[in-house]
Amino acid sequence: MSQPMTTSDEVSEQPTLQLFSRPLSVRSIVLSALLILALGYTLYFARFVCIPIALALLLNMLLGPLVTWAQRRHVPRSLSAFLIIASFGAVAGYGIYMLTGPAEYWINRAPQAFSSFDHKTSELQQQIQNMNESTKELKQAATKLIGKASEQTVQINDKGLRSRIVTNLQWTGSILVMTLIMLYFMLASHGSLFKQLMLLMPSARSRSNAVRIVRHLQADISRYLATVTLINISLGAIASLVLWLIGLADPVLWGVVVGVFNFAPYIGAAISLGLITLASFVTFDTLSHVVMAPLAVFALNVLEGNFITPLIHGHRFAMSPLMVFVALFFWGWLWGVAGMLMAVPLLLVCKVTCDHIQELRPFGRALAR
Repeated sequence: MSQPMTTSDEVSEQPTLQLFSRPLSVRSIVLSALLILALGYTLYFARFVCIPIALALLLNMLLGPLVTWAQRRHVPRSLSAFLIIASFGAVAGYGIYMLTGPAEYWINRAPQAFSSFDHKTSELQQQIQNMNESTKELKQAATKLIGKASEQTVQINDKGLRSRIVTNLQWTGSILVMTLIMLYFMLASHGSLFKQLMLLMPSARSRSNAVRIVRHLQADISRYLATVTLINISLGAIASLVLWLIGLADPVLWGVVVGVFNFAPYIGAAISLGLITLASFVTFDTLSHVVMAPLAVFALNVLEGNFITPLIHGHRFAMSPLMVFVALFFWGWLWGVAGMLMAVPLLLVCKVTCDHIQELRPFGRALAR
């Protein structure tokens, strides 16, 4: 009798690996829960080590095919890996150096941005008050809240913001250096550690299935990361051009902000939109001119998120918005901004892994849209 087909023909053709040979017991479930909790605490307290490893693994999936392509053309892996990482580091370092000045300029103007926001919103509230006297109490309460938020923000910017930024930049620089070092050894070794681990598998069939699963993972993740990276670069470039036409100062900086934060869906777009809104309040005088830059960026994010990306990816990499939000909040709580930027790729790794393991396919379908 023929086996029933799964919900996806594509998934049914992919190799699967059976994990459990007997029913699960209560003891095993409790031990698994304790293992998950221990793993979560380890990821949190050892984030200075775990973040570079996770980021290096993701970049290895993205750049690994390029190194393999060079190896097939008789370029040693160690040399091609060094050239790729050196080129990436040089471009990133030059970009950071060029954006340091504009970023420092806007950081120094942050108190002015909040004060301008307070002033212009107060004008808007006054106009609303003139139109409808019944909103007087609401206006007064909102004005008090905005004033308190502005005073607290100015105090934070004057006393502690600069030192926090310097500390975060030093921490980020250390993370990037560790990531590049580990990435080089991953690219140059061509999976030698994975081959050693495969020797621990109990049978040749298990090793064969595991190798095919890893190859599918690498192909899917590298395709996803490459596509998303190109989309975000294009989005940042278009946003820079639009903001330059509108007249916002340092449009390249804001384009980079839009492109980088777009790796974290929904939340990243909201953060970049909020920063550009504050910059618009400082740059422009009238509210009609202030809203042009945020509206333009919002329109670009809506176009990218609802039309362009789904059109390119189709349903292959479509994931549940609820699971995306959960992943963003979880990894953001665990690893901060770096966790939010890696949340969706890590979620995709979980989804693709579940799709290739028979017992975990229901979890993979739960992660899908």
